Amino acid sequence: MPIYDDYDDEPEDIFLPLSEEKYCDFYELEMGGFTDDLPFYTRHLPKHGHILELGCGTGRVGRALAHKERQLTGIDISVPMLKKAASQDNHFCRYVGMDMAQLAFQRRFAAVIIPYNTLNLLTAPGSLSACLAGCHSLLHDYGTLLVQLFVPHRTLLEQAGQKTTFQFQILEDPGMGRVIKEILRTYDAQAETIHIEERYRVRPTLKHRSNEDFSHTIELNAWQEDRWRALLTESGFSVDHRYGEYDLSPFSPGQSSCLLLAAHIR
Repeated sequence: MPIYDDYDDEPEDIFLPLSEEKYCDFYELEMGGFTDDLPFYTRHLPKHGHILELGCGTGRVGRALAHKERQLTGIDISVPMLKKAASQDNHFCRYVGMDMAQLAFQRRFAAVIIPYNTLNLLTAPGSLSACLAGCHSLLHDYGTLLVQLFVPHRTLLEQAGQKTTFQFQILEDPGMGRVIKEILRTYDAQAETIHIEERYRVRPTLKHRSNEDFSHTIELNAWQEDRWRALLTESGFSVDHRYGEYDLSPFSPGQSSCLLLAAHIR
């Protein structure tokens, strides 16, 4: 291993593009066992009826919520995610490849859920309005809409345009080995978006496998809470409850980056 006299002499990291299949594996490793958000849905979902989930991913939420009296249809645009979800089906879920900004179903639903910042992936106002209009048209009268949104924390707003924040976590997998996930976030106050680079450094435990580094970027909508509520009102919804934590404590602007909204058709 070469030893360098200065950090500037070290070669730059080389990150490979992240395929949908590989991203699905990393997503399942990180989120497959996550349950903190489930009390929000179990509190507000009807006990009976058919539920629609937008951005179902590998089916984590749907498997936990669906049962004989409450069936669930999950949509996603990622084929690997849908395949992973179907392979772990609990028999009361079905999965469909579909864009959440172009919803097309013949039936209506008792509730629509949009978990874990999925709606933030729509950064164009037209796409957001189309998604919520689709939700409205697919819900029964007085149907329920449950959404988890990311909103910028006060410290992030204060750092706008000044710096990129950095986080990392270490994930362990028997097959892959150790996966070090790095998250770099840059907030754009003018565009009200957050640029996120996710890096995955795979360090296998098996000697015959070499290290691999992957990276991909996403843009998230970073509206404040009042703008989200205004959009829901314009889309024909009335917000009944808003929470700022998974323990369902009240939302406090600037104090929490998590916004859980329970709404119904007006």
